[in-house]
Amino acid sequence: MKPSRPSSRSRIGALLLALWLACCAAAPAAPPEPLAPDVVSSPPVSPPAALVIDRLPPDFPHGGEERTARDIDLIVVHSIGGPICKSGDVYFTPASGSAVFWRDWFIGEGGKSIHYVVGRDGDIAQQRPELRTAGHVSFGGVMTEVNRRSIGIELVNRGDGIEPFPEAQLNALSALVAEIAARYGLPPEALVTHAALDDRMQADCGGEPLRRNLDPGPLFPLKHVRVAIKSP
Repeated sequence: MKPSRPSSRSRIGALLLALWLACCAAAPAAPPEPLAPDVVSSPPVSPPAALVIDRLPPDFPHGGEERTARDIDLIVVHSIGGPICKSGDVYFTPASGSAVFWRDWFIGEGGKSIHYVVGRDGDIAQQRPELRTAGHVSFGGVMTEVNRRSIGIELVNRGDGIEPFPEAQLNALSALVAEIAARYGLPPEALVTHAALDDRMQADCGGEPLRRNLDPGPLFPLKHVRVAIKSP
């Protein structure tokens, strides 16, 4: 018995099914559904907290000379510790204590003074108002009248290239110099180190010449802190 031939209607149906399957295979996949806005959006950034600075009373006998905002074009960073020669070896003086401790130490020194001290924990203490000079750079061979034109900041650190600068200290310093620079319209390059301003040598120590001032030391990230200052 011969097999029956498919009818015309069956052949047309089979052809349509084949075309439909081919179209489905060639069609691109549907794009993924977009994420909800609250999933892809970043959380709002909180504004930085205001600096907390331990200041002396307004009627405190601050010392220094009066000056105007136009006189200020530098911010000089120091470290409390520095090199001395002890028994023929280079020794870096210790730097224990808080910002307030060292601010009060400067007050008792008489011949030395500073505008701000920044501690390891990010604590800040002020000795001199910004519009009064402080005696923090004693050498004028690299740049004249440094104390007349600068604001001095001490960091509580040995400055020996071994002790790191804690993140809390660098954050506080960055916020402080950013405020100062904005107040006087200073560019990032206005932030300099004490070592850059005093290249004097002192007596040899164990046969090696010794710089008088290396502060704040080779581990201080000058470029990193300068980023906090916005160009005027």
